[in-house]
Amino acid sequence: MKAFAAAIIIALVGLLLIGIQQSRVVALRGEVAFEASEKKKAVDANLESQATITTLRAEAQRNVDYQKDLNKRLQASQAKARKAEKNFEELKRNSKPVRDWAAQPLPDGLRGKAASGNKDNGSKSRAP
Repeated sequence: MKAFAAAIIIALVGLLLIGIQQSRVVALRGEVAFEASEKKKAVDANLESQATITTLRAEAQRNVDYQKDLNKRLQASQAKARKAEKNFEELKRNSKPVRDWAAQPLPDGLRGKAASGNKDNGSKSRAP
């Protein structure tokens, strides 16, 4: 009977160990499934980030190209303005109507003098 009781105790201990191992296997499978889903989420987020980086790099390149184009246009406009100013200076020197117009005296109001007339500017004393 002692042998039989010992066999039953050994069998129960064996079943208990198998049960514990089985619960560990189930827990590990759950952890593996969770880790796999988290890995998929991380890979998807990485792909989205790479797409965003690619888009931002393309936008940055477009901005660089646009800036270069603006600089070229600015230089062209500045050259055109210098040419127009040079042409204007030549016109002032070489055009008789422009020289005649420039030789006219400025009106009194534009020269800083008071216009002639009955204007009381407060410097004269008033008569009673």
